[in-house]
Amino acid sequence: MDAPIPRLEQILEHPVVAAIAPESGPWWVAVSIVGPPTRVRVAWVDPDTGEVRARTSCPPGVPSRWRPLIGAVIHLRDADQTVDQLFVGRLTPEANAALPLIAEESSVATAPAGPEGLVVIRISPQALLLAVDAIGPGDEPVGRLDRSGMAELETFGGPVSGRLGSGHGMAAGIGHGRWLEDLEQATFEVGYEILLPEWIPAGFARSRPRVEPDPSYPFGPMAVILTWTGPGDQRVLVRQTVAPLANLDPGGPLATPMEINGWEGVLRGRRMFVTVVWQTPTHAFGVQVQRMDDGDQVALQVARSIPTDD
Repeated sequence: MDAPIPRLEQILEHPVVAAIAPESGPWWVAVSIVGPPTRVRVAWVDPDTGEVRARTSCPPGVPSRWRPLIGAVIHLRDADQTVDQLFVGRLTPEANAALPLIAEESSVATAPAGPEGLVVIRISPQALLLAVDAIGPGDEPVGRLDRSGMAELETFGGPVSGRLGSGHGMAAGIGHGRWLEDLEQATFEVGYEILLPEWIPAGFARSRPRVEPDPSYPFGPMAVILTWTGPGDQRVLVRQTVAPLANLDPGGPLATPMEINGWEGVLRGRRMFVTVVWQTPTHAFGVQVQRMDDGDQVALQVARSIPTDD
């Protein structure tokens, strides 16, 4: 039967952007977009009886030229097995389709972008999704979202469990990457202007720059990390990369909204371990301060000393 979107909208009481027919059984997948912040919702619905078996809402995300695809893997479970598996995401306007990469040799077709860049791909319940390529002009990949960057959601028809994708973490410290000799070399490597704080606590010595790939976007822009070390192994770390970040800060009781030179930011932690994350139109920043009694004030002063790029 044709996609019963009006019937699904009547049952769910909100607009439906796309409807995916069941491979067997009565359960249609109804997909909608809500926001701000923009996020995708999915529901399994029987249009004949009006029953809604399960609903889930994906974490919000921001696709961009640098990170052209955001998304989540959703598992509908029954007893101890997955009965339906979907990749649900949004593409940037520079991309027009998404191609999943599956561990098995089974083929999965390219999925075209829908309204607001929506892409929905049904995957065999037993298949392992490794990554998804964003496809642009000429049917060429313009970026890849690795599995680590996808949220993973699971529902039996009641509560939803899972994890967020690893795409935020701007103030998470030092990870996999390599050290470079100087800022000139780092700027050449990453291809964007590196902005430095104009204030650091007195007596701190700066390290060599370090560049690190984004594990979620293996072909995306790298981050640059600089650290300053002071007495008693005190440390200030500044990380930056190209904005916008794909994953939004989730907020919560441990997050305090802060204004950083006119831009919205989030402060986490107190005193001995503090992070501040914010972004401007061109850069995303993370500042981390360790082993200082007034770490929150130091972190904010360092953050606010970084020149604006507008």
